[in-house]
Amino acid sequence: MAGAWIAPEGGQEIWTNVAGERDELSFFETSAYWEIPLDDDTSFVAAPWLEQNYDTYDGWRGETTLGAKRALFRGDHMAMAVQAAALWVSHPEEGCSEGGAELRWLGGSSLPDLGAFVNVEAATRALEGGCGGERLDLTAGYRPNERWLAMGQVFLDAPRDGEESVKAQFTLVRFGDGGRGLQIGVRARVDGEDHEPALVLGLWGRPGR
Repeated sequence: MAGAWIAPEGGQEIWTNVAGERDELSFFETSAYWEIPLDDDTSFVAAPWLEQNYDTYDGWRGETTLGAKRALFRGDHMAMAVQAAALWVSHPEEGCSEGGAELRWLGGSSLPDLGAFVNVEAATRALEGGCGGERLDLTAGYRPNERWLAMGQVFLDAPRDGEESVKAQFTLVRFGDGGRGLQIGVRARVDGEDHEPALVLGLWGRPGR
């Protein structure tokens, strides 16, 4: 998963699909995360995202980030990194362009005796015209063995011109012999009356494998 550590040799690939309900309408999300190491401290990162059946005039919205992640510190059980990326947003606020940039700070700590870890990501975004916002992702994970990973996550999205949202997600990942994993879980908003319940299904692996 995305985090402060550089992905292992061969990189990392995660495909995630989400199906849920918002305002009595179904929505479907598809996203991908690719991280390909360039050297011991730097990796290329790409993260496209698409949502269908959303209440935009053409029934969809999407965004993409393309950039690089650089490790700032790596200890035995802690790591810190920074990520800079170009940003494209399909439906920006009025008066703003679709292009911009994202700067992300990542920090993580592992607790090997407990088989656990925590990860924090904080991002700021800016589009031409003054739009943008901040995001905060919190992850706590437990991996009792090589086959299973359990994660609890909280996602805060705070656009400067738009509705703030807080979502919580719980998923389990089952890994096979080849390192590929199947992720399944649930997600919901926790900041209001409309919880937008959703089912999460993901595939983990390495690019091209």
